[in-house]
Amino acid sequence: MINLKDKKILVLGFARSGYSTAKILKKLGYDVILNAFDDLSNDKKAVELKNLGVEIVDGGHPLELLESVNLIVKNPGIKYEIEFLQRAIEKNIDIITEIELANTLFNIDMVAITGTNGKTTTTQMTYDILKAANKDVYLAGNIGYPSIEVAYNHPDSLIVTEVSSFQLQGTKYFKPTIAAITNLGVGHLDYHGNIENYRDAKRNIYKNQTEEDSLILNIKEKEKYDLNKINSKVIFYDTTENKETDVFVRENMVMYKNVELFDITKMSLPGMHNVENAINAALISYLKGASIEAIRKVLYNFSGVKHRLQYVGEHNGVKFYNDSKATNPVATTTALSGFESNIILVCGGKDRGIDFKELVPYFNRIKAMVVVGESKEILYNLASSFEIKCYKAIKVDDATILANKIAESGDTVLLSPACASWDQYKCFEDRGDEFIATFEKISQED
Repeated sequence: MINLKDKKILVLGFARSGYSTAKILKKLGYDVILNAFDDLSNDKKAVELKNLGVEIVDGGHPLELLESVNLIVKNPGIKYEIEFLQRAIEKNIDIITEIELANTLFNIDMVAITGTNGKTTTTQMTYDILKAANKDVYLAGNIGYPSIEVAYNHPDSLIVTEVSSFQLQGTKYFKPTIAAITNLGVGHLDYHGNIENYRDAKRNIYKNQTEEDSLILNIKEKEKYDLNKINSKVIFYDTTENKETDVFVRENMVMYKNVELFDITKMSLPGMHNVENAINAALISYLKGASIEAIRKVLYNFSGVKHRLQYVGEHNGVKFYNDSKATNPVATTTALSGFESNIILVCGGKDRGIDFKELVPYFNRIKAMVVVGESKEILYNLASSFEIKCYKAIKVDDATILANKIAESGDTVLLSPACASWDQYKCFEDRGDEFIATFEKISQED
């Protein structure tokens, strides 16, 4: 890591990570400026930073700041294309994100998990297993806890981190001891510009790894990696009995070096994609010293991450699942693939000009649809054209009540919107919370 003692550090962007980064750097005695595009004059946390002695420049990104800074710690959501960062690149000023600062500043033992889908579930599973195994472990990263905050408070602990493509783009020093890429699909093209830029950002997770480190990959995606450029120990897995992989499934048992990790038929979460998530989590945990008992205990009882194919409960023989995080059709197809049939799908939301054709191959699993939001007419017409029973509702609350009335014992009511939530809700969490609250109301009526 570069010697920060000789540097003037600019924290670019506020939010939780910017606040934590500026605060901790100041506490450690570094020379730090926080710059935000928004007006922070009435922000309580900004006032707190000022009182600590942090210089704050808000209301824009003045280029003259670049004359005095040597390192930029960038909020992941800020695009590299903005003029301020392009000028910084021209001046050869290092630009990193908070997660990289945490990893290198404290030299912590970090597990990093990324991927287009499944990274949050895998991260939570991994943490839960290691916690069940009584390891000194903490959760951090894109899952909601700034890594710099966790690393500062627990510098000698193992940190399990969910890492996004935004955080990985431009990586310079980031070096996890174990990295896992759940899958390399397509995502965030509005940020990265094209598929390869997006995937290159994800692949940065192993950029600085050495032969002492481990990288876990799905054998089905082997062609997406140039193995000659990977220095770490690559561990491939498959969900079939593929003897060419290091981890495979034999008679429903996940095997690694003749060790039986867990039985996939005893998992509580549905779907082969969750088997893949569980393999990642089990392998990471096993490599970090977790017992087989802890691995099985967690995976056999794991009910899902909130809003990500979360099992909410059962009422009159009908199971309810909250997948509010599914903000695009591909995410919804992943959820649908976890169930064989008799799905009553609650979907719809912000209309972003999508035609939802990705859902069509899964229509044979859907018993009925209840559609809401700006996109409900598009979804209603699509369902009707394939003779799927479809009902219109206003919001998730009345849609869930209607779905419950339609449902019979053995059915599954699945909230998986395939759309963003912003037409009616502040965020997908609020939408999912409404679904949970409505289920609780339904289950208490009888």
